[in-house]
Amino acid sequence: MRLQRLSLEHFRSYEALSLDFGRENVHVFIGHNGAGKTNILESVSVLSLVKSFLAAEDDEAVRWDQQHFRVRAECSSDDGTQCSAEVVSQLTPRRQKACFVNDVRRSVGEMVGTLPSVSFLPQDLELFTGAPAQRRAFLDRLLSQVSPEYLPLLLTYQKILKQRNALLKHIAQGSAERSDLPVWDERLADTGAAVTVHRLELVGVLQCTLARELAALGEDWPDAQMRYERKGDACALPDIRNEILGSLQENLSRDCMLQSTGTGPHRDDWTILVGGRSIATFASRGQQRTAVLALLELQTSYLELRRGEKPVVLLDDVFSELDDAHQTALLQSFADHQVLITATHVPPALGSAVLWHVGEGRVSRSESVKV
Repeated sequence: MRLQRLSLEHFRSYEALSLDFGRENVHVFIGHNGAGKTNILESVSVLSLVKSFLAAEDDEAVRWDQQHFRVRAECSSDDGTQCSAEVVSQLTPRRQKACFVNDVRRSVGEMVGTLPSVSFLPQDLELFTGAPAQRRAFLDRLLSQVSPEYLPLLLTYQKILKQRNALLKHIAQGSAERSDLPVWDERLADTGAAVTVHRLELVGVLQCTLARELAALGEDWPDAQMRYERKGDACALPDIRNEILGSLQENLSRDCMLQSTGTGPHRDDWTILVGGRSIATFASRGQQRTAVLALLELQTSYLELRRGEKPVVLLDDVFSELDDAHQTALLQSFADHQVLITATHVPPALGSAVLWHVGEGRVSRSESVKV
């Protein structure tokens, strides 16, 4: 998939912006910190995920003096088919979001993945040492782009979880009975088991070539394993459902006391093990950086395999964290992809690319250059 044209209206710092990308693969947006470079990549993530890769709410993305934003892209698939993708988010008179593919309105689930993308952000360098929610989001973003049923399933699970937690609060306050819980436990176990199966299958696929990708980046960990961590060890859907339901029932008193649900896929985690140890506990920052790069390449390969399209690659201010060797390896691995990069200066390892200068709400294009 390739972006041909990107248009923004009232998005972040941009009143209006239109960019024509042409045929070149690599586009580098150069500007000082705060110039608006990341906003451009963020807009692409909104088209891809129908939400920001920064986990920001829509009202944060709307320009300060406006009540809506619009992001639109004209794209070309790998077989040459032309398509368009558009997301409009409105704050007033009531908050709502609309998605369009080829100018036909679609649901969020149908929209996600229309423009497949992968991203590498500065905060991804904390993937292994940060909160488990960051690692769960890594899996959820990837699954949402390849499985039309996954995002609606995940949203349903989160809705049921919210309702169960609200009921736990009422029970603690004496305005509801524990006998009201079983129906929510059943529904939570049903949807939670389905979410877990999707995640387990994904981790299994990524695991197959993890060691090879690490070796290609110079990290010789032949026994590297990606492990999904949850309460229970079942693999089949009915068995996972029974494990979740049993855990909910076993921890009922604790959940009522804490007014929160302590088990389920919203509490799960994953890690990479080398020699049986998590890289979060022994690997250097440089080794963890290499593992994140390997996961970026695994995401890219997985999306291409499942969707039949090369994803757009979004690299936000990551070259300042990489030495020349890793910069070169990263760019070489995405040689046949469209890559959008932000930086404060031209990366030393950059080959043929288009430079865009960003500042004062404007973006100007230079000619293709060979650095």
